[in-house]
Amino acid sequence: MFLAYHHTKRGDSVTLYELSDRLGGLIGTKTVEEGLVELAANGVLLTDSMKSMLDDIGLVPLYPNKASKRRYFWIHQKLSRLPISIFTGLRLLYTVGFKKLKFNEEQNFETWAGQMFGISVTKNIMEPAIGGVYGTRLDSLQAESIFSKWDGSGKSTILKEVKKNKEKTYGTVSFPKGMEDLVSHLIAYLKPKIQIKTQFQSESLEDILKWEGKIRVCMSLKNLLPLLGNQIKKEESPNLLSITTITRFGKIHLTKKPCFGILFGKNEGIHALGVLSNSDIFPDRANGGLHSETWIYPSAAKTDETISWESILEKDRNQITKKTDTPKAVYVTSWKGAFPAYDRKLFLFNKRLDDLESGWIAKGKNIRFFGNYRKGIGLRSLFESTSRE
Repeated sequence: MFLAYHHTKRGDSVTLYELSDRLGGLIGTKTVEEGLVELAANGVLLTDSMKSMLDDIGLVPLYPNKASKRRYFWIHQKLSRLPISIFTGLRLLYTVGFKKLKFNEEQNFETWAGQMFGISVTKNIMEPAIGGVYGTRLDSLQAESIFSKWDGSGKSTILKEVKKNKEKTYGTVSFPKGMEDLVSHLIAYLKPKIQIKTQFQSESLEDILKWEGKIRVCMSLKNLLPLLGNQIKKEESPNLLSITTITRFGKIHLTKKPCFGILFGKNEGIHALGVLSNSDIFPDRANGGLHSETWIYPSAAKTDETISWESILEKDRNQITKKTDTPKAVYVTSWKGAFPAYDRKLFLFNKRLDDLESGWIAKGKNIRFFGNYRKGIGLRSLFESTSRE
């Protein structure tokens, strides 16, 4: 829909083909008795270009509460807002500003970050923060894949790359009825301007290449791989991650003070990658004085099928609160193979896609691929990448 929006603004004639019976992909909001349950992303990073789009579709962003500026790390089995020493912090500033940025294709992110930033920063900041965003631990990721837009040849610094690629941001926002508001307003904006065909039965790649005009394939990596068929060798197929999010409504707050949430370090006795304090972040997320949280788990957190996700969550939560609190309601959403693993295989897969696109364009077929596997994760990244094409 982002891509359709940008092309519509340029005056292009657009036909949008959707595999399912609804638009929006993973993004959606369920309204339940206790409040709102986000099915995937709970917000989007606001930029000037995003603001312009929201104005066009008539959607007013919902800004976070001031208390959400407070963020915690779970390090050494306790909550901390600053999980490194002052000396280590100064070293981190030096690394960001002056140390040359060089990737090593043979190293996973954990090893690379340990050499780049030091063990303390890697364990206490990088592991919780990067792992929480990308849905797995650092030893399953690769720096070159995550920071694919950066010059990692050893000639630049992190600060230079951040400045080069950074658009001004205004923090994370949501919408009055949750992220479903964004989907519904985009649909309302696009419907009079484009053709929308839902429940489209995916044709073979050979048939799609016979279409006229610009062809833009915007689907999950899980759905794309079968479509590509023999264009990608079996050993070239990237790894997929499964994520489970659990939204819990209860009476007792997770932390003594309101906060954005908690990021969990590796080997800290917690199964989750992170937890968002929904009702602390945005207003009207929970009803009846309840507190809403969303916990994010990798598939590896559930090692025994006889154990429920709910019991895993309550065990994790009890370690933090030291209190027994029976939840009012718990909603579990599992996405199997829905997210790419940002490792070396994904980096090489994207290079292969680049080559395929160039080859087809040379033959007069204007086809390109977009998604959360194409050099950027998150809604803002998707919005920006589709605006540049």
